[in-house]
Amino acid sequence: MIGISFYLQDPHAESQILHAANLGVKRAFTSLHIPEETGDLVQRMIELLKLSESFGMEIHADVSSNTLDHLGICKLTDLSPLGVKGIRLDDGFDQETVTSLSKMFSLSLNASTLTEDELLAVLQSGVEPEKLIAWHNFYPRRETGLEEDFFHEQNRMFKKYGIPIFAFIPGAGNKRGPLHDGLPTLEKHRLMNPYAAGVELFHYVEGVFVGDQGTENDLLENLSAYKNQNILSVRMKSRILQSGQYKLRPDVSQDVYRLQNTRVTVKIEPSNTVARSHGSITMDNHAYGRYRGEIQICRKDMREDHRVNVIGQVIEEDLPLLALLKPGQSIVLKSDGQ
Repeated sequence: MIGISFYLQDPHAESQILHAANLGVKRAFTSLHIPEETGDLVQRMIELLKLSESFGMEIHADVSSNTLDHLGICKLTDLSPLGVKGIRLDDGFDQETVTSLSKMFSLSLNASTLTEDELLAVLQSGVEPEKLIAWHNFYPRRETGLEEDFFHEQNRMFKKYGIPIFAFIPGAGNKRGPLHDGLPTLEKHRLMNPYAAGVELFHYVEGVFVGDQGTENDLLENLSAYKNQNILSVRMKSRILQSGQYKLRPDVSQDVYRLQNTRVTVKIEPSNTVARSHGSITMDNHAYGRYRGEIQICRKDMREDHRVNVIGQVIEEDLPLLALLKPGQSIVLKSDGQ
């Protein structure tokens, strides 16, 4: 599943919710204990929750032991009539409270910090695994995001007990303050193309949420196409190749990705037969005989070949996407700027 995040003091939260809802996104995350937030938070929360609920959007709220004072409400169960369907528990809750809250809300546990003993205590208290979500933190400060091996180790624990896992990627464009350095779960994703980060996360978790409010550059559109239709979108620079949808061959070549049904019978003159770099887009010329016209994307740097024309290049920001391509997958090549 795909989700967005919105925040009480973001003046553009309404437009972000509308954008996501129009794309069929049905889940959103919000935090109800951000220390920097001030003002009439309860009224703002009510407005945004009602708007989300009007589009059938399921809201999961991050709460802590300070949330009651922060919002000026009496008890966490007061969030249910406002439209909150799930709560993500930060530190500071005893087992009795956790069990009680699980009867009213979908309950998310902190997947980044929970130990197996703590998880077993929750399960042994009577909370069913299917009512739980293992939800990783996001990390606003640079250098503090999760290390990849630890992330996978935590995930193995939750998979063992049949608990779905959610995690965050940074947003595209506008990043949440006060640090504005992105809100990823994995540190390796902080400066990565958020779309590539999301596609990679889908290999490991059930739910991918954009941590920041920014979803520019068709981030939600591209993630939806990947998740729902298995279409990967890659930007390129080319004066020859037109933007369009292609399909990879089902067999996997060592050095190149081969696009099906691209061969032609017309003569293709040799042109720009230079060395090929990782991400180069090539077309075989007539010197390759029956292969002429076949379009390929290079998986690594390779020497020049007089039979192969270099006709374009995957943009640097999208190069990480190439490692995520699967046999037979559909791929949309877009001219950069479209």
